Amino acid sequence: MRLALRTALQTALLSLACCALPSAWAAPASGTFTASRACEAFQSFRKSTNPDGAKLSPGTGYTILETHDAGWTRVQVPGARPSERWVQNDCGSAGGGSEASAAAKSGRAPAKGNGPSISGRGGMCSTANEYDSFVLAMSWQPGFCEWTAGGKRGKPECEAMESGKLKVSNLTLHGLWPNRQQCGISYGNCSTAPMNLSKETIAYIGPWMPNFLYEKDFGEHEWRKHGTCQAMNPDAYFRRAVDLVKQFNDSGAGQYIRQNIGGSISKRAFYDKLKAETGSDAYRDSVKLMCSGQYLTEIQVKLPRDYQAGGSLKQLLGDQPGGSGGGTCRADEIRIEASGR
Repeated sequence: MRLALRTALQTALLSLACCALPSAWAAPASGTFTASRACEAFQSFRKSTNPDGAKLSPGTGYTILETHDAGWTRVQVPGARPSERWVQNDCGSAGGGSEASAAAKSGRAPAKGNGPSISGRGGMCSTANEYDSFVLAMSWQPGFCEWTAGGKRGKPECEAMESGKLKVSNLTLHGLWPNRQQCGISYGNCSTAPMNLSKETIAYIGPWMPNFLYEKDFGEHEWRKHGTCQAMNPDAYFRRAVDLVKQFNDSGAGQYIRQNIGGSISKRAFYDKLKAETGSDAYRDSVKLMCSGQYLTEIQVKLPRDYQAGGSLKQLLGDQPGGSGGGTCRADEIRIEASGR
């Protein structure tokens, strides 16, 4: 009797502990996911595994298989081995099919019983100033244009670089993304405020976000999705984001990249320089190096909500380094593409 009672109590406690923890989950879904840009298609998004370097092709529709509440959708990618791959929700849009497919379209996780339903939290994933951290995403523009599938197609800055009319030899702004942990990558689109930038601001940010030298489509996307969620007007948002790119570009790690344009860097040496500047190896997890094959295409830096701009790199990254680490650069040697042919 005593053994049976103890077993029952243990079972109950384990059940309670299980239910008290938030769980990540996937839900079957259907419909079509249409890629808006070339994104890596991962066999495992947690481990960033992509054994054959598969990517989505912009404008192509892919059959949806399921969605994950961390902001990922599993699709069928013809030609990939295996063909069932995970892509980030913000890589495109979903249409048709089930509720889970609609969730992928909106970038939110669908409701699941009494589990963590983002869409049912009073719109907190689209409420301004509710973020708890940032990601500063910086492109290595020559690498992105040359080695990301479809990168040149319809991108005037890439075409200008290839023709020699534009030369880019610094890190450029992809976006400054406020995030909320409970929302995964779905925090955004907080208002419909228009992006009205002064001529002075466009001139200021142009060299650091080259798309603005030719059009405003990409900038408007970044403003709608990310800028509207901060207590800044468009001029202040883009100037602040560019200033952060400049700060990292001028750091020891940024200089190391720029000193090796047309050649290669060592991933180990890059993080050694980051450690030397911050005084800790813990910041390795705050900075992701993103590659297409061997070529650097982007750097993603996690920043705390109360980051300090304009000071040291350690002040910018915060006193409590964190982030998922990883990145997609597999080898130690990383090629740094030069601008032009």
